[in-house]
Amino acid sequence: MARLKIPWLLLLLVLNACAGPAGVTPPAPESASWVAGPLGIAGTVVDGQGEPARGAVVYAYRSARAGLRGPADFAAPVDEQGRYFLDLVEGRYHLVARRRASGEDAGPPRPGDAWAPHPRNPLEVRPGFTTQADFRLLAITQPMIMKQGTLTSGDTGFSGVVRDAQGRPVSGALVLAYRDRNFQRMPDHTAPATGEDGFFTLYLPEAGSYCLVVRTRTRGQPTAGELHAVLGEGAQACPEARRGEIRDLGPIVVRPYGR
Repeated sequence: MARLKIPWLLLLLVLNACAGPAGVTPPAPESASWVAGPLGIAGTVVDGQGEPARGAVVYAYRSARAGLRGPADFAAPVDEQGRYFLDLVEGRYHLVARRRASGEDAGPPRPGDAWAPHPRNPLEVRPGFTTQADFRLLAITQPMIMKQGTLTSGDTGFSGVVRDAQGRPVSGALVLAYRDRNFQRMPDHTAPATGEDGFFTLYLPEAGSYCLVVRTRTRGQPTAGELHAVLGEGAQACPEARRGEIRDLGPIVVRPYGR
């Protein structure tokens, strides 16, 4: 597992002094942002209050097949100012930032931890440029359902925004997808938790109909007061995902369960 190799002060000097190689144009800005500099990915990690996320680690995976869990291909610690640098070779990488309450650098997500997959995964690293990628950590309040059915990129799935009954965005909500209406089991696919804006993207490996549930806890039966929603009724509860399309479902309103 690769660790931080370039001191941050040296990196800043290099970034300010370097220009991109002649004839090389930065990648399109809609995918990520780039500056001329060392090959790799750099940025900042902050907590939910916007403070530097000291003790966090940014992990890079060559593939998202395991749901950004397990041993990463590369990792870099966050410094006291919340900054990191991943020394990488040219390629595409899936990034996630994690801060474990235990202080350990491995293990499954647990209550008290915080994490954030990068919303623009996968990020591209190209010669002559440093890819910029910032993170805002989301607290984990319940054990996460993050199995191999959790994807962080793709061209098929659903998107939307989770709101409460007052129209406010809900952070920390999970959109769960089932191939049938048996909601008593583990979901087949799970979207990464929503951020402060309430938006989600649920990537799916194949087209088809999926029954969707939104909830803010992740294990067991829904509990009284938990924000919860089953999408629609009848056939509308199981919308069709079309191949090659991220279908916008619009706002999904969650309400306290059992009320």
